[in-house]
Amino acid sequence: MGARERGRGERGQVLPLIAVVLATAGVAVVLLGQVGAAAVERARARSAADAAALAGALVGREEAQWAAGANGASLVAYRERDGDAWVRVRLGRAQAEARARRTGGRAGGRASGGAGADPATFDPHSPGARAGLDPRMAAAVARAEQLLGRVVPITSGYRSPAEQAVLWAHRGNNPFPVARPGTSAHERGLAIDVPVAFADTLLAVAARAGLCHPYPRTDPVHFELCARSAAG
Repeated sequence: MGARERGRGERGQVLPLIAVVLATAGVAVVLLGQVGAAAVERARARSAADAAALAGALVGREEAQWAAGANGASLVAYRERDGDAWVRVRLGRAQAEARARRTGGRAGGRASGGAGADPATFDPHSPGARAGLDPRMAAAVARAEQLLGRVVPITSGYRSPAEQAVLWAHRGNNPFPVARPGTSAHERGLAIDVPVAFADTLLAVAARAGLCHPYPRTDPVHFELCARSAAG
């Protein structure tokens, strides 16, 4: 076989191999896209479950259903027991559960797992109570804990716009002021609420930790990252 014939034969063998490689790469891209979309769907379902549980703890089933819908999900299960509101929501093919408890006129909770998971009751001392906080706010809370030598219990930290909207709609039932949606430092992860009994304890170290106490009379449980710390 001459050189020209061998070259044509080799090219003829390479072309099917390239086709196989391209087809395999195409399948991999499709699979990666599906996995990424599923992850986003699960995250959105967890956020919807959080909002629905908080709304249910504050008001009841109807508000839980509204909050789930506002986050693009549907409420598939709801129950109340011993001051807790438990929900399961569905968003596309993803499901998520959450439980929230009304505490001192406010509600707190985090989502847990997927369908069939055992929802974890909100614990103001748990890492979940800090989820969504701006890193600077989280650092300020950590400094306060170092100064106090104990954990700072958080009854309300970051709130999604939907959660803030629910609080605003039912602000008449809240013993403390509620900021209009879009204006709350909670929506930016720059504020926390603590139990009433703990407010004075945190206040003793707040300034050194970079935490401000802007409404001592009307909202004594509310602490924000000081403006200078936020600017830094």
